[in-house]
Amino acid sequence: MTLRRIGISVLLLTAGFSLWGQSFSRADSLMRECRFDEALRAYVAARDDAGADRAQYALGLAEFCAEPHVIARKRFSRRDFFLYYPLEPKAWRNGTAGLAYVPNGSREAYFSAPDKAGSPSIFVSRDQDSLWSAPQLLGETFLSTGSEVFPMLGKDGKTLYFASDGLAGMGGFDIFSSTWDAEAGRWGDPVNMGFPFNSPADDYLMADSADGEYTLFASGRDCSPDSVTVYVLTYEKSFTRRAVREASALKKLMELAPEADPTRIDNDAAVEGFTTGNATTQRYMQKMEESRALMDSISRHMMPGDTLLNVFRARLALVSAELREVEMSFLMNGAVEAAEDRVVAGAELGYTFAKGSLGPDFKPRFASGEAAQSFRIAPVGRFAQDNTLPPGLVYQIMLFDSPVHASLEDIKGLSPVYERLGVNLRYTYLVGLFSSYNDALEYLNVVRVLGFPAARIVAWQDGRAVPARP
Repeated sequence: MTLRRIGISVLLLTAGFSLWGQSFSRADSLMRECRFDEALRAYVAARDDAGADRAQYALGLAEFCAEPHVIARKRFSRRDFFLYYPLEPKAWRNGTAGLAYVPNGSREAYFSAPDKAGSPSIFVSRDQDSLWSAPQLLGETFLSTGSEVFPMLGKDGKTLYFASDGLAGMGGFDIFSSTWDAEAGRWGDPVNMGFPFNSPADDYLMADSADGEYTLFASGRDCSPDSVTVYVLTYEKSFTRRAVREASALKKLMELAPEADPTRIDNDAAVEGFTTGNATTQRYMQKMEESRALMDSISRHMMPGDTLLNVFRARLALVSAELREVEMSFLMNGAVEAAEDRVVAGAELGYTFAKGSLGPDFKPRFASGEAAQSFRIAPVGRFAQDNTLPPGLVYQIMLFDSPVHASLEDIKGLSPVYERLGVNLRYTYLVGLFSSYNDALEYLNVVRVLGFPAARIVAWQDGRAVPARP
């Protein structure tokens, strides 16, 4: 090949990469604008299957949009935004597994920690007086090769919220919920919370306030990489949902602009320590009411050319400055708990965010768990010499099925791998022998990360297939 031909080939290759990059970038931009059908076509053109899946999933979620009542929103640093949630005092703790929310007196602790594959996953541990139980994963449907973070129990104690960037979603992290199934004694399959709680950006840490009045969550939509917006919503047991297909309407819905309805604002629920007898507090509450009334007036005079609009805005700016002055007085004089990192913010919004403090470290002693009976990863895998299963109840991880015998390369260092010939004359391959569902669950993500994304747990009772349950 001549130098001229080599040069032309390089130019064509460079042009191809450039067009691919432009198509990929355009698809991401279309996702942020909620133009999901166009984004889907752009991802397909860029041959980005993962992006196409996200766009397709977003189109489906747009058919079931909630319309929550928004009380307030404010931007905070990603470093400590969670401390502004009105939750139990000093319940956020650092532990050996990272940050965890464990209020005093808790008998259960849900937290995110690396599983055996190194992926952050959700574990639960239960207080057994002198020891906490060995942490256990919640179940197969909670596992992904991505990250599952910020597990939080809801107000009813039967709903678990968490965020994942590995389960089916539309952006980075999406918020999911799961409902406790008392009859089965386990958490139900996670459900994506959908719009407007989720977006093409990162969304996480949904929690109900300690008084049960509010639900909050954080999002990176329209934020710099080092910040998130915390949204405060009126608590609702369930949401009415409807389809929102217009991109502009969907984008507006996801802005989650606070409602100009002062009757929905209960500032006392957000900050402790106020007493009506204190003169400074009375001034604060008076200015708060004035601020709410001005915001209400502004919302009613938003028509172009309304001469009162600027008057109301100027007055609101003065009242907001006075509110900030009173807040500083509270901090200096102890009307609000003045811990070393205690600050208040956002009173001009009609809702005050109060920053809490970290509690003592969560480093309990855990009871030891059972080890897996038979599972190994080595440079070269090994097939079981005898495919007969032992008597009793045993669990395995199913890898794949094939119309022909698998090779050592196919099992990627796993052992012992069992082969079963099904009635459809296809060979099924399974790895390991585990005495409990939880033992198998510990290694499921290890297998998936190794290159078997569809791996799942199966159970056998005296050699006969039975449902695999915790």
